[in-house]
Order: sequence, then C-alpha cells, then structure tokens
Amino acid sequence: MINDDDKTDPGITPPPIDRQRKKEIKMPDMGILKPFMEDESITDIMVNDTRNIMVEKNGKLMYPGVAFLSIEDLNKLVRNILDITGRLFGYDHPYLDVMLPDGSRVNMVGTPLTIDGPCITIRKLPHRRFTLDDLVRFNSLEKKLAYFLSTAVTGRLNMLISGGTGSGKTTFLNALASLIPADERIVTIEDTPELVIQHLNNVRLQTKPQTPSSAAVTTRDLVANALRMRPDRIIVGECRRSEAFDMLQAMNTGHDGSMTTIHANSPRDALSRLETLIMLAGIDMPLKPVRQQIVSTIDFIIHVKRYRDGARRVAAISEATGMEGEMITLQDIFSFDTVSGQFKWSGLVPKCTEDLEEAGISFPKNFFS
Repeated sequence: MINDDDKTDPGITPPPIDRQRKKEIKMPDMGILKPFMEDESITDIMVNDTRNIMVEKNGKLMYPGVAFLSIEDLNKLVRNILDITGRLFGYDHPYLDVMLPDGSRVNMVGTPLTIDGPCITIRKLPHRRFTLDDLVRFNSLEKKLAYFLSTAVTGRLNMLISGGTGSGKTTFLNALASLIPADERIVTIEDTPELVIQHLNNVRLQTKPQTPSSAAVTTRDLVANALRMRPDRIIVGECRRSEAFDMLQAMNTGHDGSMTTIHANSPRDALSRLETLIMLAGIDMPLKPVRQQIVSTIDFIIHVKRYRDGARRVAAISEATGMEGEMITLQDIFSFDTVSGQFKWSGLVPKCTEDLEEAGISFPKNFFS
C-alpha cells in the first residue's frame, strides 16, 4: 500500500522474485562421477586419468574406491563435457577451463601434456550461500569478529581476502558481499562465475577467452568498463594479473567498500603478490609509490586458511598502517592460535575505526581487547 507520504515511484518498483522457481539445467552425462556431483558434502572431484578418482569431502581428500575402467570410458566423459560446452580440446588445445551448466568449474589437461590419459578436475559450485552466521557455527570465525566485519562492510572499507587454493576465499567473499546494503549498485567480475549475490541492482560480468574470430576480454578490460557503469562497489572474484592495478585505482577513486581475493600464504605475502601484479600492468612507477598507494587504499587483509583437520578458518586479519622507509608496516588485529585452538584479538585498535566512527559506527569500550 502506498500512502500520500510515500515518495516511492510505483512505476519503477521491481517485480517480485520467484525464488522457488528453478531453472531447467541440462547437464552432460557424468557417468561414474554422477553420485559425486549430487553429493553436496563433496566440493572437488579429481580424475587422475584411469588410475583413480579422488574427492574432497567435508574438507578432506579421500579415495572413494572407484576409477574409470578404460581410457575409452574416460574419453567419453571428455566428449560429453565438450558437447555441452562447445569448446575445443585435443592435441592442439591440450588444456581447457570450462563451466558446466550447474556452475561447476572444470579443468581438463590431455595429450601431449599428460602421459596416462586426460586429467579432469572439477570444483563444484556450492548450492547454498553461506552467511557470516553460518561461518560462526562452523567455527570459521568468532561472533565478535563477525560483527566487526559486518561493520567494515557497511562502513565501506576496502578488503583484500587472501589464502591458498581451496582455503575458502570465495565462500568468505560471498558471505561479506551479502551484507552490502540493498540500495548500492554492485558490479562483479569473474573468470568463472562463483559469486552468488542476491542484490537486485547487481551486474555480473565474466571474462571471455580468445577465439579464432574474436579477441579475449580480460578481467582488466572488464574492470575498466565497470567504472563506466556507475557502480557503488566493484567486486573482482580474484586478482591474478595486471587487473590488480585497475582494481586499486577503482578502490581509490570513489568506489570504497570494494573487495577482491588473491592467492597468498599470509597477509604480508598478499601485499607482496599485489605489488607484483601491479607491476605486470606495465605502469612506469617506482616501487615506493606503488606501496604508498596500496597502504592508502587497502584497509584490511583478511587471510583465510585450510587446516590439517579440513577446517577452513580466518587465520589472521592485518591492517596496513603506513610506511617505514620503503617497507609497508602491518599490524595484526586478529589471529587464530593453532596451539590453543582459539581466536585471539591482539588488543590493538585498528586505525580504520576513525573512518567507521565518521560513518556513525562505534564500538563498545575495550571491544578490541
């Protein structure tokens, strides 16, 4: 019902979303992999040619005791995937990244790069989007930290999420992105779509590989184009190449609250890798100004890690506080202590709390103790 005081224009009210409606997804015949594709506790499937198949189930690698009986059976699966994705794979194209209709990522490597037949690695797209509350229940972080991170999102802080392969970077990025206010316009950029953002004012962009008839469209191209799309925030699924420079520029030119992920083994390593990727952009800039721009742009490095027990947790949160000579100074705000198995605050108050207070966000006394 719209009363006289309601200034909302009913002509631009978006139609309701039928979230119960499911798309008809036509998947290729996955053969003996079908039970693994349907098991939601399995996140990764690794076909090591005809010798064996490995899966990651509940965070742990295991051998389910099955394998392709012959190279012909394995090649049939390859053909089934190629038929539905329409991509080329063979001697002249011996490795390939494709996406299945359900959103799962597939990497295939074949002759002449492999010896015993095609190797197929499948990263399944989770059917459920986890929230920070879910991650607290899974002991991936603690409740007080979840509150702090939620204020960092609404307070439009720029965050870099680092971690190794399979550490949960994208899951964590999804959880943070779900906290972005609904009235903000978001542009997401990915090589393979993994982010699931429910905002109505959201544009999802995807890179395009080179084909015989057209040039590739890279992440860097899409970041540059996103700046013309009036975004409030830009989210890059992963910085891998020279697009890191453009992402940094976007964060520094009125798109506060943007986020991305990066492969790294620690917060310090994440900054070093970010420097390297920026230099790949071919920008003629000395290293010190590059580091100064990183310090002035990135508010937090959130490092996530997969531990030996299969659990994925926030291992550390660090803040770039400034420069000492030509080195970036970092201070740890939060960490996970593997000896005690507990999350610990360092007791240091982040510098960014001043920006959050200007945005109307305050913390209780001794919150960071």
